[in-house]
Amino acid sequence: MLAYSCQSSDMVVCLRVAYLSRGPLPEELGYLPNLDRTQIDQNNISGPLPASFSYLNITKHLHMNNNSIGGQSPRELFRLPSLVHLLLDNNNLSGYLPQEFFELPNLLILQLDNNHFDGTIPASYINMSKLLKLDLSSNQLNGSIPPDRLSENITTINLSNNNLTGTIPANFSGLPVLQKLSIANNSCHQHHRTQYA
Repeated sequence: MLAYSCQSSDMVVCLRVAYLSRGPLPEELGYLPNLDRTQIDQNNISGPLPASFSYLNITKHLHMNNNSIGGQSPRELFRLPSLVHLLLDNNNLSGYLPQEFFELPNLLILQLDNNHFDGTIPASYINMSKLLKLDLSSNQLNGSIPPDRLSENITTINLSNNNLTGTIPANFSGLPVLQKLSIANNSCHQHHRTQYA
């Protein structure tokens, strides 16, 4: 399925491609400056993410989950100040988690699960003050979970199926609207004074 919508001036503001495309993403996608929503999920997209996506300055929704996108993510790619939803789950992305993932000021949903990311979780993940959902599950992340407090608005944290070690941060139990916390299949242990529902 290929769908797009335009403003009255014929500027493309929304692009949806599903169950259709294969092969690498064209660089030209990054030169549609008025895209508010880019949804290219459920395809067989392969190859790296185009660096031209760093020009999508007003994009709020970037959904590229359930593809075969591989390689490392260019650090400049996610300096997108308007981004609200970033879905890159179920791909073949690898390497360290770029710190820039966690410096997006308006991000509400970050899904990077079911990739091949390794290394540690950047401490800068606490900077996402509006974050509602964080899913980093089913990667090869290691080291300890940063102890600093996450967004007061967060409802879902999924870090399961990694290689994380150390103590589960005690402040997770104090997050006021947290509904789901999953750290299963790691080597973390619970602080002896902390209880989780």
